[in-house]
Amino acid sequence: MTVLVSPAPTARSSEPADSRWLVRYLPHLLVGLAVGWALMPFAKAFGGRGPMALTKVDVLALAALIAVRPWRLVRTPILVVAGCISVAALVVCLVTPPGWLGANRAASYGLAAALFVVVAAFARSRQRRAPIGALVVLAGGVQFFWSFVSWWGGRSPTAVMVGTFYWHNQFGGFLLAPAIIGMSFVLANKAPWRLVGWVVVPFAVAGVIYSSSRGAQLILVLSWICLGVLALRMRSGVRRALGRYLGLSVLCVVASFVLAGPLFFHGWHVPWASTQARAATGETLTQNGGFRIHIWRESVAVIEHNPIIGVGYGALAPAAVKVTPRWWPHSPLSHDDYLQALVDGGLLLGLPFLIACGWIALRLSRQLISVGRRRIADPMRIGFVLAAAAMMAHSTIDFDWSYPALFATAAIVAGLAVAPATVRRVPTLALPRVRPTVAGIAATAVLGIAVATGAIAGHKGGIALVVRIPPLASTVHSTSATPVGVKHP
Repeated sequence: MTVLVSPAPTARSSEPADSRWLVRYLPHLLVGLAVGWALMPFAKAFGGRGPMALTKVDVLALAALIAVRPWRLVRTPILVVAGCISVAALVVCLVTPPGWLGANRAASYGLAAALFVVVAAFARSRQRRAPIGALVVLAGGVQFFWSFVSWWGGRSPTAVMVGTFYWHNQFGGFLLAPAIIGMSFVLANKAPWRLVGWVVVPFAVAGVIYSSSRGAQLILVLSWICLGVLALRMRSGVRRALGRYLGLSVLCVVASFVLAGPLFFHGWHVPWASTQARAATGETLTQNGGFRIHIWRESVAVIEHNPIIGVGYGALAPAAVKVTPRWWPHSPLSHDDYLQALVDGGLLLGLPFLIACGWIALRLSRQLISVGRRRIADPMRIGFVLAAAAMMAHSTIDFDWSYPALFATAAIVAGLAVAPATVRRVPTLALPRVRPTVAGIAATAVLGIAVATGAIAGHKGGIALVVRIPPLASTVHSTSATPVGVKHP
């Protein structure tokens, strides 16, 4: 005889359905808001250097950091390094002569570290990485149209396009990620992301060309070649992917000519007219390359004399004039963001920062090498890797990360590229079963406190690239009485 027993009633949550939905999707909303603000309104504020710009984005980044709770999923060493960078950047203001005059740049380290951790913790799957990548691509389109209005108003296609960074090299460097990620969306051919790529990429590529930034143009060409290899290495649909690659490439060329043509200006002009105009005035590749070599040597000399705590933010030129020949050109910035960290903060800031950048570079190189070994199933992920590598490469020849908005963008793209490598090794991604470590919670708390401190310290913004410090405040003995000459090519 069989006894039928009705199943026990399932326990129902006492929380309202609207409350459960809010708790589930609140991290998505806050992460999207923080990333979107860092990529667009923040960039419009003089590249993130406007008054209250850092304060606003720091508040959003802090809210996103709390919402995603990275200590549950991100590896503890990554959280510790991020916390060390953010704290060291602020300590530099306490132990160097410029003091809090460089608070804006100090706070940008904490913001970049926080956004990297937020994106790495959140973007654990392709479904989560794609919307954030789409925000990066859309930011490129928005930045281009902000820039095009003033460029077109100048009535001269030989003028360089500078965007809201008000400097052509940084504008070109910012558009690298939208162009590369947008092309990877087109290769992946997944709706609706492919539409974002088809619409924005031609304008982003045109913006890089109009910026006259030869470094950004060279990196874009190399990245475009790598994207072509990616199209050939796809696991399925190689012919269609190659067709989309060639079609979008032709569209980029046509858009670059049309936007500089009689539709907007008098007569036809080649897209690289601004690059030719700069070369005609003496700003050749050889001249700029020689200048950078002098500045790199200048930075190394300053680091040798101030290896532990550096000279502080904006104090490179006053310190360099004391230890380099009087006939050398001097610049307030190193034109290499990795050297810049050592100049500003010595080993105190440079060591954890270079460790973090080296680890990211290693992860990127491993993923790029894997393209030649096996077929690619997810072109979007390789697109993120190429975009992060491009931005990191461009920062070796310019002062990109002295702009907080560009620093934040690089952190977001790097977080997308290495997100799978940051996840703790656990048997399941069911977050309630993952036991956070005490060190991870403490490191995240330190990072959050540093971001909050940066929001307060950097509220005035900072446009000046060089600061004046009293002669007696410097510990470097002078070898020249020549006044500081600031050159900013």
